[in-house]
Amino acid sequence: MLRWAATLAIVALMGLTLFLPQTSLGRRGNEATVRSHVGDRAGRIGESMPDFALADLDGDIVRLSDLRGHRVLITFERSVDW
Repeated sequence: MLRWAATLAIVALMGLTLFLPQTSLGRRGNEATVRSHVGDRAGRIGESMPDFALADLDGDIVRLSDLRGHRVLITFERSVDW
């Protein structure tokens, strides 16, 4: 009996992976819109980035130009819009 329940659960999960991406619930955020706006604005490796400022964890403002001469890795995490 337990083997059948496990098989049914696996089949149901596999069905969800096929069905959910087609529904609005399965689409997270507005990826298509974001990707269409990024295009040529994305920085390329080795090219100069435009100067911008961000707040660090202490609330101090850090400008990209302040870090000139240092290697900088900038990562952005997308939020999930549920």
